[in-house]
Amino acid sequence: MGPWDSKIWIGVLVFAVLTIDFNFEGRIGSFFDFRFRTSHFTKSSPFIVKDEENIQKSTSEDTRPVAIVTGSYDNVRFNEALFRKLHFQAHTGHMTHIREMFEHTGYRIVTKNELSLDTKWDVMWHHEYSFTQEPFKTLIKNAFPNQIVNHVPGSGYYTSKVQLATSDLAIGVPKAFQLPQEKDQLLEYAEKNPDVLWVQKDNTHRNIKIRTIGGMDLGKNNSFVQKFVDNPLLIDNRKFDIGIYTVVTSLLPLRVYIYDGDVLIRFCPEDYHPFDIENVDKYVVGDDYTPIWEIKSLEKYFNTQMMSFRSTIDSFVGVQGKDPSVIWQQIRNIIGEVFRTQQTKMLLNLESLKLKPKYFELSRFDFVVDEELKVFLMEANMSPNLSSGHFKQNQILYEKVLMNIFSLIGISKQFTTEAENQFSSRTPDQNPLVNSRDVNLPLKFCVENKCESCDEAPECQLCGHCMSKETRKILEHTYIEHTNRRQMRRIEFDYENHRPLTKEDHLLALWLRTKCQLDHSWC
Repeated sequence: MGPWDSKIWIGVLVFAVLTIDFNFEGRIGSFFDFRFRTSHFTKSSPFIVKDEENIQKSTSEDTRPVAIVTGSYDNVRFNEALFRKLHFQAHTGHMTHIREMFEHTGYRIVTKNELSLDTKWDVMWHHEYSFTQEPFKTLIKNAFPNQIVNHVPGSGYYTSKVQLATSDLAIGVPKAFQLPQEKDQLLEYAEKNPDVLWVQKDNTHRNIKIRTIGGMDLGKNNSFVQKFVDNPLLIDNRKFDIGIYTVVTSLLPLRVYIYDGDVLIRFCPEDYHPFDIENVDKYVVGDDYTPIWEIKSLEKYFNTQMMSFRSTIDSFVGVQGKDPSVIWQQIRNIIGEVFRTQQTKMLLNLESLKLKPKYFELSRFDFVVDEELKVFLMEANMSPNLSSGHFKQNQILYEKVLMNIFSLIGISKQFTTEAENQFSSRTPDQNPLVNSRDVNLPLKFCVENKCESCDEAPECQLCGHCMSKETRKILEHTYIEHTNRRQMRRIEFDYENHRPLTKEDHLLALWLRTKCQLDHSWC
């Protein structure tokens, strides 16, 4: 075989291999056609650019839940100096830990400047009362049941200092007279009790000072005059107050929780004795209060043994031979009475708004204790300050409060929204989050067949075969709150001496009492 023959055979072999390879890749018959078809895979092709754009778009699309987090600074743009001050506070002060907690929980934050009526959102956390301000009012009106709002209708009935002080609570609030409506009653009472000290207050909680009746403006609208607690419990000659973080999660039926993990303790800046009514720093706890870690007698508990605020107070009171538990029981009772007595007014607001989204409200109830360990409620603060800018040591308290609230309300979740929707779409006995066996209880009238006819008594609605969808939904929500509550403690209402306001409250109270008998964690 000559050299040309060898070259011919080599050429034939190469052609055969290429032909086989081309047919395998694209079932095509020519080299040129194969080159054309494989142009899809070159970077210069417009098709690959389009595909890359689609991939980038799909991977960069933000699927995080959205939290609207806005502060009071957004409504004061007319005053540029005040706007700058409050804008700074909102982003570095009272809203900082709230924003951070949402981010830690996986939310994307939307601020006031980014809001529109088309904004898609999951949680709304607005510093002010959002039901009367735009665009929040319209956003809430168009919201769905799976969205969450951080205010409840009618919360002003307990966060308004005038409303709270003059609500005639049977326990826990010093006697007060609303002005100018009750001016005559005040003058009559003061004449019969000349030794009583008085303070005049309004909703701003500013310029509080002990005054004589003659030195007060008794014609001032939206104000009140209140008895001064003149025998406060002192620690190192300092008066202090106790802040309790409180959350209402439902008005119908009424459900209220307190953060039971700790409290906020604040001391007056100056010694109480020698007493001087002209020096308010002796008896008014203000923004520049003295923190607990600077009180000498409490250093060994709070600083050395690293106790909580509450345990520090418990330790001091216990060493004095007194029982601190009476303080906390009174506090729970007073908070329960506040909400029980204001429920009627709040329900009227709820009915007028016809809310669809889920709602809750965080507030801080501030108490003082006298030397006999009797507790008095001073005020309830809507949207309490959770800033550690002034006292860095308070950061851990505020973060724990938020973590517990996020869990209780369902802002932070163990499962994705898609998973929860899938669970909820199942029949009631197949939902692992809460099912019929979690809700149906061995109530005596149910197991003894006294409710064969579901119309026998209202309580029959708690029997499994009689339970309505509405009642089941209430009990399911209560159950889920209980499992997610962490260190939140549910407040019990005095239904032994007062009838529940609504049928829903009556059924829930009976159900909870039975739950407590079966499992003490419900008590």
